[in-house]
Amino acid sequence: MTTKNTQFKEFELFDNPAFPNRDARGMIIHLMDLEISAGIRRRFEAAGDAITPENYVVLGVLTTKDGTHQSQLARLTHKNRHNMTRIIVALEQKGYVQRRSDGGDKRRLLVFLTDPGRAVLKEYAPIVAEFSALVFNGLSEEEIKVMHQAHLRILSNLGFQF
Repeated sequence: MTTKNTQFKEFELFDNPAFPNRDARGMIIHLMDLEISAGIRRRFEAAGDAITPENYVVLGVLTTKDGTHQSQLARLTHKNRHNMTRIIVALEQKGYVQRRSDGGDKRRLLVFLTDPGRAVLKEYAPIVAEFSALVFNGLSEEEIKVMHQAHLRILSNLGFQF
């Protein structure tokens, strides 16, 4: 088995006065987001493209918040109303969720996870777990804990509501 060369190299782009602190911390976070998003999307597509990563997140939220109003789902997943509606419609067409009107307000639609939705989550969970293992490969539990705390602090600094 060959191992990948893990030497870290600074990109010339990072040595640019346009980036604060000349180390482009924000750019590194952005690049990680792009690479992680593309990587998990490729794996989902290779598995048959039954759902997208954003579908997976919505279905995952519904496992603990079943019967949530779609505007609350949008808040919980940081999607705008229109994107959430698009996601829910796609999931409903595949039979993974069901929308029902709220008894008190017919305009309010509550979203429920269906048995096929639970099944597709179970099917895709190993893909997510394997990709997560790849992403965090070589990091100690302590490094992961420190990184997690740093990310939470950054989100808090940005006004993220937990």
